[in-house]
Amino acid sequence: MQPLRGELQNIQPSQRLALAMTAMEWTRNAMGQIEVEEVRGYLDRGMAAGREAVAAGRDKIELSDEVLDEYEDVLDLAEEPGTSHMMSALLACADAPDGLTGEVLYGVLSFCYEGLLDREEVPEWTEEAERANARCVETIAFQKRLVREAMPH
Repeated sequence: MQPLRGELQNIQPSQRLALAMTAMEWTRNAMGQIEVEEVRGYLDRGMAAGREAVAAGRDKIELSDEVLDEYEDVLDLAEEPGTSHMMSALLACADAPDGLTGEVLYGVLSFCYEGLLDREEVPEWTEEAERANARCVETIAFQKRLVREAMPH
C-alpha cells in the first residue's frame, strides 16, 4: 500500500471514513469468530458507531466517553491474534481531531492488514512470506481496489 500512501489525502474526508469502515468491516468478517466476549462487544459497538458516522456523512467516528474509557481495559483482554489491531484501527478513526486525514487512513489500513497477518500466524513478517499467503495478497488487493474506487476521477 505504500505507493498509494500520498494519494489518500486526495480522497474527500467523509469518503476516507467510509473507505476505512469498509476496510474494517471486511477485515472483521475475514477474522471470523472472536472468542472474548468483551472484545467482540467492544468492536461491535465501535463498528456500529462507525456505520452511523458514515451514514451521517461525518469524517470521523464519535465514540462515547464511556466507550473511550473502556478502551484500555478491553485492550488488556485483546490477546487473540489481530484483535488489538482492530481496536487500534477503530480508535484511530475516533481519535482524529481534524477528521480522518490521509495519514490516519493509511494507519487504519495498516492496522487492518497487520491484524489479518497476525491472525494468519505468518511465522515471519517478510515480503516473501506475505506474498506466499493468500489472505495477505487478497487483503492488499481489496484495499488497493477500495482506494482506486474512492479516488477523484
